[in-house]
Amino acid sequence: MILSEMYDTYYENTGFTTIRSSVRGLVRKDNLYAMIHIKCNDGFGLRDHYEISGGGIEKGEDEKTALKRELLEEVGFGVKIEKKIGTIIDRWNLLERINVHHFYVCELIFEEEPQLTDYEKEVIVGVEWHTLDEWAEILSKETTGINAMIHQRELIVINEIKKSEN
Repeated sequence: MILSEMYDTYYENTGFTTIRSSVRGLVRKDNLYAMIHIKCNDGFGLRDHYEISGGGIEKGEDEKTALKRELLEEVGFGVKIEKKIGTIIDRWNLLERINVHHFYVCELIFEEEPQLTDYEKEVIVGVEWHTLDEWAEILSKETTGINAMIHQRELIVINEIKKSEN
């Protein structure tokens, strides 16, 4: 199910050269959910936002295999995949890229040391755990640029999960 199709209104659109498929898993432990905190200054400007862990689907992988690999690499979480929430398509003008994100809810089974790239070590502040209501409040705070784009995307996922629980 397509949850949303989002357009970048912050950065100049010079066209798109690539399409990237990714998987993202909102990991649950009891009634708390994990997101990573990103903080850096790069081509997008000052970044200070939260996002659902995940990454690109590699050649030959299905979504679930990619998701389990990404969560182990990025946050060190071994998970049981509970359900697919849906897909969000967004556009990143600065990267000239269209992203197709497949979102899942997962249950935390075990934790180990993440296998971060040098770039990830620089930009990932850490993992934070909050309830869905707390995440909705955090993601609803006013921000701009890349921070607003990512928070808007993640808020769609949080609201979809909350809706499915009622």
